[in-house]
Amino acid sequence: MFRKVLLAVALQDWDAPTPYARAAREVAIQLAKGSSSPLYTLTLYRYQAPAIAPNPFIGSEVVQESERLMKAEEEVVRAEVEAKLRQYVQDIESAGVAVVRLVRPGNPRDEVIRVAEEIRADLIVIGSHSKRRLFDIGSTAQAICKRAPVVVVMASPAE
Repeated sequence: MFRKVLLAVALQDWDAPTPYARAAREVAIQLAKGSSSPLYTLTLYRYQAPAIAPNPFIGSEVVQESERLMKAEEEVVRAEVEAKLRQYVQDIESAGVAVVRLVRPGNPRDEVIRVAEEIRADLIVIGSHSKRRLFDIGSTAQAICKRAPVVVVMASPAE
C-alpha cells in the first residue's frame, strides 16, 4: 500500500473542478484511505509580475510602491486559488481522509515533481485530459509521467 499520495490538480483557471479533477480526487481518496498518512493535495498558480526596467526618471519610491502592489496582486491570486483548494478537498475530508493542502506558484511540469520529492511521495495522482484529441494524454501529464520519481496514476472520468 502507498504511504504518501500526492494529488496534483489544476484549479486556477476553473470556476468549478473539471471532470478530470473530480476523477483524480475520487481515485486519490480510494488510494489514501488505507494509509495512515494524510493525502497531500497540490494546486499551482501562475502569476507573472511585469518587469520594471531601470529608468532614471522613476524614483525609488515609485519602484518600491510598484513592487508592493505587484506583491499584493500576487497574494490576491494565491488567496483565490487557496479558496478553490479548500472547497475541492471538502469531499476528501468528508470521506474520512486527512488532507494537507499545498498551494505553490510555478509550472506544474516542474513543481509536481519537486513537491513529490520534497514530501517523499510514493504515488502521484493527476487528471489525464488533453485539449487535442480524445485518446491522448495532455502534455503536462506526459511530462510529469516521464520525470516522476514514483508511480503516476492518471485518472479520467467515466464516459
